[in-house]
Amino acid sequence: MAVPEVRADPAELARLAEQLLRSSQQLTEAWQAAQAALQLESTDAGNTSHGDDLIRGHQTTTGAADVAFGRLAAVLEGDNDRVLRVAFAYQQADERAAAEFIRLVLDRLGIH
Repeated sequence: MAVPEVRADPAELARLAEQLLRSSQQLTEAWQAAQAALQLESTDAGNTSHGDDLIRGHQTTTGAADVAFGRLAAVLEGDNDRVLRVAFAYQQADERAAAEFIRLVLDRLGIH
């Protein structure tokens, strides 16, 4: 059974890679911009009986979110690299196929 040919436009893949990188940068910038609004002082819980627990819980949560956003940005950057490698591989394959086609045509025409 023949395997169907898979085609991809290297230029479109490069645009996709650029979008992935831009998304990573936008995610990082948005998270950094939100940091000031997420900061709590030890007195922000007032004199509630479990105010310290509330503050610690908030700090733990924002710390975990920081790790999660960092990992997501890293995944997007890694995807950017992988998509660029695929685009480059398709570009090279297209160039090799074109060179082979030209060689075959020239051989048939008796031009060397």
